[in-house]
Amino acid sequence: MSETMVDYLAENCNLYISDLRLSSNSAIILPTVMELEEDLFSAEDWSASLSYIFQKTLCFETPGIAKHYYIDKLIANLSYDDKQDC
Repeated sequence: MSETMVDYLAENCNLYISDLRLSSNSAIILPTVMELEEDLFSAEDWSASLSYIFQKTLCFETPGIAKHYYIDKLIANLSYDDKQDC
């Protein structure tokens, strides 16, 4: 695949690439990530994309580990946002 994971997510979620960093968009991004075939992108692309999104260096050995990490972070963001509404 020629596009990067961040390009794919932004396009499929109808967001700007920079908006993938916003925790307020977690509910929009989560279904796309959950349906995403982990092997659609290499471990290197997952690592680079998640490093961009979370603004820290991340390195994953497999796409599956990266996908689970991202899903956990998105769910945590949802839980955090719910607590802020109280």
